[in-house]
This record gives sequence, C-alpha cells and structure tokens, in this order.
Amino acid sequence: MICDIEATGLDTDCDMIDIALITYQDEKVVEVYETLVNPLRTIPEYISNLTGISNRDLVTAPKFYEVADAIRMRLEGAVFVSHNTEFDLGLLRKKYEEMGQELRVKNFCTLKVAQHEIPGLQNYNLDALCSFFNIKIQERHRAIGDAKATLDLFKELLSLRLKTYPKILYLPHHIKQIKKVPAKAGLLYFKDEQGKVVRFEACFNMQKTSNELLEVKEENRDLLVKTVTLESELTGSALIAEFKKLLFIPYQPNWVIVSQELNSGEKIFKIRPVKKGLQGLWYFRDYQDAKKKLRGLESHLRDQKFAYREGGRSKEEIIAHNRKVETLSKEARFPSDNLIILGEGRTMGEKSFILVRNNHVLGYGYTEASENEIYANPESFITKRFFQHLGVDLATRKYIRVLKNLRQKTEGWRSLAEVR
Repeated sequence: MICDIEATGLDTDCDMIDIALITYQDEKVVEVYETLVNPLRTIPEYISNLTGISNRDLVTAPKFYEVADAIRMRLEGAVFVSHNTEFDLGLLRKKYEEMGQELRVKNFCTLKVAQHEIPGLQNYNLDALCSFFNIKIQERHRAIGDAKATLDLFKELLSLRLKTYPKILYLPHHIKQIKKVPAKAGLLYFKDEQGKVVRFEACFNMQKTSNELLEVKEENRDLLVKTVTLESELTGSALIAEFKKLLFIPYQPNWVIVSQELNSGEKIFKIRPVKKGLQGLWYFRDYQDAKKKLRGLESHLRDQKFAYREGGRSKEEIIAHNRKVETLSKEARFPSDNLIILGEGRTMGEKSFILVRNNHVLGYGYTEASENEIYANPESFITKRFFQHLGVDLATRKYIRVLKNLRQKTEGWRSLAEVR
C-alpha cells in the first residue's frame, strides 16, 4: 500500500488534510483512494500555498473519523510504503489513538531504503530521488501526486534491493568530477560544499583512486556524503605525491625494532618505544604489529641445532648468527647509501628525481636535463630538501622494495656509485 499524506505542518501537533492510498499488487495498481480531510482547524498560509489546498476546500471535506474505517480496511494485511514512514505512519497512528484504536502494519520507508542502497547523495527528499531516477512528479505536494511518485520510486528501490536493477556505480555529480581527474600520479583532494578538504590521497593513478573511493558502496558512505568536488595536483611521481602528503600528515610511529648487542657479542632484535635520537630499523604505530614483525625475524634466526646445548653458543656460531641479523637488517635500509630514483615528470619531456645521500632522502626535483647531467650534479636540480625526515625515508624504502623491476623504464632506482 503506497501512501502519502499532506498535513497542516511537520511537527507532532499537525493534522492531516490530504491522503492518498495506492493499492499495488502483483506488479500492477489495483485501486487508488484519495480524499481531503477536514483538520478542524485553519491551515497556515504557507501550507495552502505549497499544496494548493485552501481552507474553503476543507470545510466540506470529511473528518478523519468519517474515513478512518475506509483507510483501515485498505491497510489491513498490507505493507505500508511511504517516503518517510516515520511522519506518515506516525500521523496515522496518532489519529487512530485519538479514537482509542491501535494501528499495526508492516512498513517500507523509501527514504531509509534509498539512504542504504544509494549512499552519498546530497539530498534524499522526494524531489532529489525522483530526479536521480528520472521520475516525473505531477501534482507535487498533493497526496495523490506524491503517492504516484513514491510508487515509481518504490519500484526502482525494490529492483535495487532484489539486485534486478543495474548496479549504481557512481553518483551523477561525482561522475562529472571523476572525468576531470587525469589518470596520472599526484595528490587527489576531496572537497565538501564549502571547498574544505575532507580527504586527500597520494596516488599512482588519480583517476583510478577516485573511481575506487567514490564507488557507491557502504564502506565509502562517509566520503560519498561529504564529497562535492575533486581537485588534482599532478606530481608525475607517486612517491613525490606521498612526500607532499607526509608534509600535511606526518608519520608518527610509537614503536621501533632495533638491533642490540648482548654482553656475549650476540646481536638480537628488540622492540623499543620511539624516542628522539633512537635509530631503528622498522617502525610501527601499533605494538601488536611490531610484535608480529619481531616474531617473524626471530623465526629466521632460530637454530634448533644449538638450542639446548650447555654453555651457550660458540664464537663461530655467534658470528654466523650475527651475519643473519645483519642480512635481515639490510631489508630495512636502502639498497645503497647513495642513489637516485628517476621517474616521470609533470609534463612531456620533464623528469622527476629523488636523491638519497648517506641513507637518507636529501630531496627531490624536476628537470628536463639529460640523465647524465642529473647524475653528474644532482644537488643542483633539487627543488625541495629534507633533513632526515623519517616518514619520507620509510616511504622511499617501501617504494623501492615493492618495485617489481628496479630498472623499469618509467620509474626505477640507480645507485650513484654506478654512474660515477
């Protein structure tokens, strides 16, 4: 049963002035019932202007108690469908309670279902949803016109819920924004109505990231609701985009795994709280993540052959063990103390580069100079410098580790020792 009610207002004290009930069964309209209802009070002028219903129209209209049985007869055994059942069904229940009667009925709220099935719309009123589904509303703010529109909306939402409707991938206003985003590396800014940044991401492919984060699904709901516009900042290199993000949101670890030498000369890995001046190998925000990494390291160092021998390990065994520790420690360092990472620039012919000196990122820059010119004097091309920036160093080490081919044409690393 599709229902819409017009009332003297929107507060809990309001009274009904217009009601429409559409009986929809077996995918067809079986009956349409509509009537004006005398609220036994004067209606406000703004309601009259909105609905087109005047006080004169309502003088001769039946009172609610005169149509209550006709309405109840149609609602019994039916599912009550309206756009905002909290208001419509709530008002009906109040009117029946005034008569000493109770109204119990199952309900389907198109407003709530739309909010669940299509997260991220800026508005979920009847006008906005009908516009989204290309539903034309005739006689807006009259019960029969709104009920017919609600029926069409109900059909669309039911198809979505039953998965017979083509999946809605993106909201209309987001599609326009995504099309403007280049499929290149850079920083992607998600902005709200006031132009405030609600999220930003360092991306290898900004268009792909915008597609993923603005896809209509539950886990994206918060961003879908807030995002109105997208802005992109081209960097050419995904790693430089990550550097820029770290300048806004610094990496702040709480725990670090260090290499420590015991009195016996044996080296071990230990978890320590991060402190100023403490040099470590692996850094973590969460202690459990640090413990998991430590267990993995210790499993590589475990040597069952000498685990139960009295007197501890021999000198030779300690040397062999320490070599393993050193080998594992190299995973947390740059492959070379001094190296250059070359990548794409922001424009045709431009290159990006990142310079590592003494196991720290010194800076990055852009240039159209040849590779040989860059290798000969890289410092002269730096446009942004860093001084032992932990987040930048860690991001760069991770980036190098995940490169499948360190010599790939678009982006790879090359040790300075190889070019001098």
